[in-house]
Amino acid sequence: MNDIIVKNLFEYWTIVGSLNQSLRQTPYFKYNPIPNSDWPKRVFEIENSTEALDAVIELLPTANFPARITTSGLHNIQQDERFVFNFGLQNMAMSLDAQFPFEEIPEIHQVIETEEILAYAHVATVAFKYHFNADVFANVLHQSAQVKAFVYVEEGEILGCGTLFIDSDKVAGLHTIGTLPAGRNKGIGRKITERLLTQARSEGCSIAVLNASVMGEPIYAKLGFETYGELQTFSVKE
Repeated sequence: MNDIIVKNLFEYWTIVGSLNQSLRQTPYFKYNPIPNSDWPKRVFEIENSTEALDAVIELLPTANFPARITTSGLHNIQQDERFVFNFGLQNMAMSLDAQFPFEEIPEIHQVIETEEILAYAHVATVAFKYHFNADVFANVLHQSAQVKAFVYVEEGEILGCGTLFIDSDKVAGLHTIGTLPAGRNKGIGRKITERLLTQARSEGCSIAVLNASVMGEPIYAKLGFETYGELQTFSVKE
């Protein structure tokens, strides 16, 4: 199951890079040197070898080369003194076979208009503390039927966001679920998650996956998600 969860994320990053004409690939890994965006500027699908890590060091001076490397499971990077651990995320999944009792929330609707894409990018930037480029995201939404974005609107203000990505194996990935400070402690993140799960099930998906922070893990566990592994992000030691 852990491999299924990681594949969904890496396939999503691959599609984002491809649709923005920024995806690069070496014999050892893929990377997205997207200018003016921190998302999804990562080295990923990296081979577990010293040669792969040497290639990262060699490419580091290249313009817009990602400063972060994301891996899952045991990897040589964990013992390589040239790299430092940044943070981990919990790889979680749940079955969509059960009948959901989730109520339809009128405040949540699918992102279509440019203004909503801009607002989505703002919420994601604030929630995750990195620059989420609206143009990069718009290119994905306009060109891929596999990606659907949703926002939570309260009194005309967009307070929360979340994305559903259905990969080539029909696995539903839940991504960038976040809220503005003004929308926290209102259950908005949970409501968006439920909306994404309902959408995924309506599109014929049987499994939903996500990558959760340590703080978010128990919240998703209450909805039925189980943890199967950890995603780790590293950077080159200065």
